[in-house]
Amino acid sequence: MRMFRRIAWAGPAAAAAVTLFAGNALATSSPAEGLVVSTAGLKVRAHASTHSHVVGVLDPWQKVRLSCQTEGAWVEGNDIWYRLHGKPGWVSARYVHNYTRVPWC
Repeated sequence: MRMFRRIAWAGPAAAAAVTLFAGNALATSSPAEGLVVSTAGLKVRAHASTHSHVVGVLDPWQKVRLSCQTEGAWVEGNDIWYRLHGKPGWVSARYVHNYTRVPWC
């Protein structure tokens, strides 16, 4: 019986912690900001690979919004790729400087 009371008491506290965590996750879900640091147009790929189909091009020094990051094909020593926010496609992090934290996909 005593064990049941502990669980019942911990239940609301755990629920509050989960709610608090979910609230913080929602608050930080806005897209990250970045800047294309390539001197030529940056190819936007369908997947996080240099062998993937090109779906667009970003201009040099263009500001971009980034949804998340993942590991992909190596590009000049960097295997991180960013998913563009609001547009289909991925860009190599080698050519994009992120100004705010980019969450993992």
